[in-house]
Amino acid sequence: MSGSQYSDPAAGPTPFCMKDFLAFGRDYGIQYRFPGTPEAEAGVSDRVIAEGAISETPLPSGFRFTHSTLTIFHDYESVSLGHAPLLMVIVLKGQVRLSIGEVRRDLGSGMAASLQLRPEYALEAYQPAGQHLETLVLAFDPESMVFARAGQSSLETLLRGVQDPVVLWDLPSALVAGIAQSLGTRLPEPQKTLVLEGLALQLTGYGLPEQVQPVGRRIRTSSQEHQRLEAVRQQLEFAPTEDYSLAELARRAAMSPSGLRSKFRATYGLSVFGYLRKCRLNLAWHYLQQGYSVQQAAHRSGYRHATNFATAFRRPFGVSPKNIV
Repeated sequence: MSGSQYSDPAAGPTPFCMKDFLAFGRDYGIQYRFPGTPEAEAGVSDRVIAEGAISETPLPSGFRFTHSTLTIFHDYESVSLGHAPLLMVIVLKGQVRLSIGEVRRDLGSGMAASLQLRPEYALEAYQPAGQHLETLVLAFDPESMVFARAGQSSLETLLRGVQDPVVLWDLPSALVAGIAQSLGTRLPEPQKTLVLEGLALQLTGYGLPEQVQPVGRRIRTSSQEHQRLEAVRQQLEFAPTEDYSLAELARRAAMSPSGLRSKFRATYGLSVFGYLRKCRLNLAWHYLQQGYSVQQAAHRSGYRHATNFATAFRRPFGVSPKNIV
């Protein structure tokens, strides 16, 4: 195991300028933006955005930890374009907003998000200024495993059944204490590696959603077919307001319309358009909670008529959208 330390905690907080964030982004496929910075000032790369400590620790199992403790002086956004079958963003202190397409989630202290990162759909994170932010990001990269790959198949089988693009969960208090103890351990490197491996497995156990659906219960799908089905599912999830036809989606999946219909339902437990309806209604709930009117929420989530929207909304939620406003 080898780690990268971007600052020396013993020497006190390290200032991180624009150029430091941009350099970090080049190493890990992350684009950084700094809202409110005038174009003329964008070239002033020595402007301090935050100060604190950032460290990165890869593990032989394929997991990688990135731990950061920062005081944020200027709002900044990060856009991740990489790939990870499992990515966990854990907020120990502060606030972070995550977005993938139309899906948005706010994380506060003691909260975590589990998701699958794909290059087709960028993960955007917004960190507001004026806060002390401590985060732990756990990424699983199967290609970097140096141990036997036996354990990989079971994890990937679980991940195949995950339907929600971003799953929020609260950190158990015992796990919060374990995180602090594991990150602060001064054991020799071989023992510390084992401690962090155990922490990665605990986080994975807590972070995988309970509603994982078994894959291929009746209709068997190959690995390539599942990848194409997943591409269709993510298209519906991340861009639910677009107009879709079964024939168009079937072409994307390289399947016949009947094949897509049956294999999608067998894999995800819903019809193609039942899943699209679920995505649109979840998006509408988000808009209603943000203070949008019923008409606005209906339009923004892909419904042309508020009456049809209200009827569809009552079925899963049991209340009228007027009760959410």
